Amino acid sequence: MKILFIGGDKRMEYTAEKLSENHDISRFGGKFSASGGAFDVIILPLPLSKDGKTIFAPNEHSPLTFDELFQVIGGFADEHTIVLAGGENPALSEFCRDINCECVNYFACETLTLRNAALTAESALCLLSQSTDGALLGSETLITGSGRIAGFLAERLRVCGSEVTIAARNSAKREQFILNGYSAIPIEELSNVISKFDYIVNTIPAPIFDENMFSKMRLDAVYQELASLPEQPGKVLAEHCGIRYIYAGGLPGKYSPKAAGEFIADTIEEIIRKRKE
Repeated sequence: MKILFIGGDKRMEYTAEKLSENHDISRFGGKFSASGGAFDVIILPLPLSKDGKTIFAPNEHSPLTFDELFQVIGGFADEHTIVLAGGENPALSEFCRDINCECVNYFACETLTLRNAALTAESALCLLSQSTDGALLGSETLITGSGRIAGFLAERLRVCGSEVTIAARNSAKREQFILNGYSAIPIEELSNVISKFDYIVNTIPAPIFDENMFSKMRLDAVYQELASLPEQPGKVLAEHCGIRYIYAGGLPGKYSPKAAGEFIADTIEEIIRKRKE
C-alpha cells in the first residue's frame, strides 16, 4: 500500500520505519514531493494536535494548520483513502466525509491505549525514582485518578516498595483498587491527607490541585503532572509553595519513541487488515 505520513514526532518516524517493511512509505514536508495519484492511507500524528490549531509536529518550524492539512489531504486522497488520526477532530471527520474518504481515530483502539498507558507508567516511574535523593522503597505515593495509567503506575510503584493510595471519584473504581491491595480515598478527602505523601502523581486531566492543596504538601514532596496541559497554573502554584513540580506529559514520545512507534504501526496494520477482509 501507498502510505503518506503528515506531522508527528520521533514516534511516527519509528512507525514509518516499521510499516516500510510491507508498504510504500512517503512523508509530507521537507524535501518530499509527490507525483499525481492518491495514497491508500494517510497517517496523522499522535496526538493529532496539542493547541487545536495546528497539527502536532514538534520538529517542524511551521506545522500545518488544519486548513492547510485539509488542502494536503484533498490533494492526495480519493474515495478509497483511509485517513488515520491519533485523536478525534470534528472538522477533520467532516472534511473526510465531504470528500468521501474514511477517517479513523487509531488511538481509540483499546490495545494501543493500554500499551501507551503502560509506557507512560514506565517512564513516570523512572522520573519519580530520579527526582530526589531518597528512594521509592519505603515511600508513600498518592495517585489521583483510576484509569489505565493509574493502574499500571500503581503496580510498578508497589513492586518498588512504595505504599500507594488512589484518590478517585468513582466508588466502584476505588473498591477495585482496594480489592487489589491498595488504599483508596474519595477525591474530596485529599486535603485532609495530602501532607503524608512523598510523591503525588496526577492522572486526571483537570485542575485538581490549587494553591491551598499545594501549601499542605510536605516541602520535600514531589508532584508529577501526567494529564493537565503545561499552560495550566499548577507549576507556578507548586513552586510558589516550595514543591518540586515535574511536568510529564507525552512521555512515550519522549522516552520510549521506538516502542511507542512500533505499537502504533501494529495498530495501523490491524486496521488495514480489517479493511481488506
